[in-house]
Amino acid sequence: MKMTLRSAGRGTRLSCVAAVLCWACSSGNAGAVVAPSGTQRGLGFLENAVGDYPGKIGLWNHGLLHPRLSALLGKRRAFFYSNMWNTTVVSRQGRLVYVTGTRQPLAGLDGAVFVADLERNTVWIWLMISGQIYEYREQPLQPELPAEVAFFIENWRAISRAGRTPALSYQ
Repeated sequence: MKMTLRSAGRGTRLSCVAAVLCWACSSGNAGAVVAPSGTQRGLGFLENAVGDYPGKIGLWNHGLLHPRLSALLGKRRAFFYSNMWNTTVVSRQGRLVYVTGTRQPLAGLDGAVFVADLERNTVWIWLMISGQIYEYREQPLQPELPAEVAFFIENWRAISRAGRTPALSYQ
């Protein structure tokens, strides 16, 4: 086999790159750059938000939550943000962290509910847009909702049913 100066240089460069990659992977700090540790994984960061208003702390723009909201809500993400204009503080009941909100200071036909399950690392969102309810889930499972959230959603369902026009009759 004939080896030229050019192929020898390539082989040297490849072995240097391989050595650097092996060193980076074996170093203790490499894992911290790739994946956050401990409570920063998943939705654990929400524990620090309990008791604060989402708008005050920029919760919806948090680096770990914003991409998930975008993927889950798609084109209705803007409705979520505007319907969280007037919110409760971030609250916690057991493993669930939640926020309820409305577009106006008084509850009307537009609102939003955010629920995160810290153990299952999953998010559920309910949106009410002009009296119509939309539900978004990262996982099909639904936990037993906190009383405040269940009351909020049940009121929406009552408003939604009352706002529907009766079927047309041709008699």
